[in-house]
Amino acid sequence: MSSNIIVSEKIEPAPIDQIRSVRGEMEISSSFQSYLIDESKISGGHADWLFFPKTESDLVTIIDKMGRENHQITISAARTGIVGSAVPFGGAAVSLERMDKIFGLGFDEEVGKWFLRIQPSLSLDQINEIVKLKKLEDHHSIPLEKNWVEKFKEDCTHYYPMDPTEMTASIGGTISANASGARSFKYGATRNWIKRIRVILGTGEVLVIPRGKYRAKDGEFVIKTAGKELIVKIPTYKMPTAKNAAGLYAKPDMDLIDLFIGSEGIFGIITEADIWLKEYTSQMSCVAFFNDELDSLKFVDFLRNNKKVDPEFVEIFDCNALNLLRNKQKEDPKFVDMPDISEEATTAISFDLSYSEEDMMEKFNILSEMLEKCNSSLEKTWCGYEERELERFKHFRHAVPEMVNNIIAERKKKFPEIHKLGTDMSVEDQHLTDIMHFYHKALKEEGLEYVIWGHIGDNHVHVNILPKNMVELELGKQLYKKFAKKAVEYGGSVSAEHGIGIIKHEYLEIMYGEVGINQMRAVKCKLDPNCIINCDKIFSRSKCI
Repeated sequence: MSSNIIVSEKIEPAPIDQIRSVRGEMEISSSFQSYLIDESKISGGHADWLFFPKTESDLVTIIDKMGRENHQITISAARTGIVGSAVPFGGAAVSLERMDKIFGLGFDEEVGKWFLRIQPSLSLDQINEIVKLKKLEDHHSIPLEKNWVEKFKEDCTHYYPMDPTEMTASIGGTISANASGARSFKYGATRNWIKRIRVILGTGEVLVIPRGKYRAKDGEFVIKTAGKELIVKIPTYKMPTAKNAAGLYAKPDMDLIDLFIGSEGIFGIITEADIWLKEYTSQMSCVAFFNDELDSLKFVDFLRNNKKVDPEFVEIFDCNALNLLRNKQKEDPKFVDMPDISEEATTAISFDLSYSEEDMMEKFNILSEMLEKCNSSLEKTWCGYEERELERFKHFRHAVPEMVNNIIAERKKKFPEIHKLGTDMSVEDQHLTDIMHFYHKALKEEGLEYVIWGHIGDNHVHVNILPKNMVELELGKQLYKKFAKKAVEYGGSVSAEHGIGIIKHEYLEIMYGEVGINQMRAVKCKLDPNCIINCDKIFSRSKCI
């Protein structure tokens, strides 16, 4: 039986002098520079304090101290995000890197699935290494229940299926961002794989939130703390049906855990999570080439609607992306490490399939029929299934963004403030062809250099604009805003996977308007009344309302 009422727990604070810390902006800037940046490359980060807590008690002490001294807190984990969420601008940076333990392994008999209980700073790479190789008792962790470990070792191979490209991302960060990536096409975003969390609110109190136990009633949650009863009203805006990671998850009868997943850490600090594991199946990687982008989009539609093929993900590389790869092949064949790309090909669709020896031929026959209907063929398609080949395909998929970043790094030498403009928008299925046409037409009319690649299975591609000077940068920013408005018009999201962070506030307002932003802000101010944790993330800091 679910309820909309949850009671918080009090945690005894730790002595402040037992918490490892660094104090002073100059000392942090000179000796701990890496804690002032993330993959967004936003400059200007600075902090007066840098903390390295190991326990929830440490965090309670830090929250209390920073609250009394009116310092904001920026949560810092693996710092792999690209929207500036881990970049502090004053106050304290709180690195969770020492909270990296496994607390337990369990099996939920009701749903027949294994889960792992872990602290927030374990990376996705670490989790999969531990789980796939079944090294649970070897990990530096609190002892596990031995009988579960033995049963798990006797079972088939498992893994954690979320793949947001950057596998060094921490589990806490990916929960806070509701990270997704290519495999969200089949498995959904992080939200679908979280069974339970512990979170320390801005009040310094702890909530333990298992999925399914607390659901909103009449659009409200009641949180009973030691000091008062908090009435949290769920925002009333309608979320898009397309893939979405913009703003707070909000539905009238929603599960409380979903309010925190994807909240970008603005309510508190996740200290523990139970994550579902999945049985591993053999994989085959494929790349199909087309001479016309419209044919490739038709093939995407066939792929995602065929239950027998059932791809793990579906990715696109446009003509400009393929040109980058072709040129790199000629310059450095080892970098791409794949066969030569045909000069006639204008688009590539990359996808992975799970398979068995029994169904492999059936899947090839279906693919052959699909490709022929789209003016391509198996002869124009690469496939591989051995471990070494899978790694080559993975590198091929990641080569384009790497080359784009290298191009921008060179241009920064002449224009230090220049940066790429990478969109992160999605639309509903019926508008995929329309939005792709809109992107190409607008960019060509302005004469901007660009490449398009990404998660076409979710109608979620990354348009990377590569400005050559500051004039083109400003022009690209104006186009970005037009793209955001068009995505919303097509029932989509201004951010399908990366979140909002510091750099996308104006796009979120395009999506939800001032009323929606203020509803989010009201929830923030209930759960973090001193407004100190991850402020200016999602929306700008202001007085509580």
